[in-house]
Amino acid sequence: MTTEQTFYTDDTGVRITGTRAIFNNTTYSMANISSIRTHEIAPKRTGAILTIILGLILFIIGISGDVTFLTVLGLITVLLGITWAWKASAEYHIMVTSTSGEVSALQSKSKEYIDKITHAMNESIIHRG
Repeated sequence: MTTEQTFYTDDTGVRITGTRAIFNNTTYSMANISSIRTHEIAPKRTGAILTIILGLILFIIGISGDVTFLTVLGLITVLLGITWAWKASAEYHIMVTSTSGEVSALQSKSKEYIDKITHAMNESIIHRG
């Protein structure tokens, strides 16, 4: 019995072999995959920016009207907005193109994780010949 060469496997249900790419409950035949690419979706920071602007408005109103409560509330709101914007992170996708079109096979906040799996898929395609 011949064992299939595994290029990548992990405990989240991802497994890349010489003939298959398995992502949780979805299996792709490596023979039908024509290309693989990574795609980055930038984080949405609109809410964080609006929070910072609101905080600045509250802070200015508080300072100009000598209202300590609004000044403190404005500062807290600005700090929350800055933290929100700083913590927002991109989402990375593995885009698989086959005869049926292009799909996002896997997504993660970790670029390194996506890069490891993409590399394994490329290695599988190279070894396929």
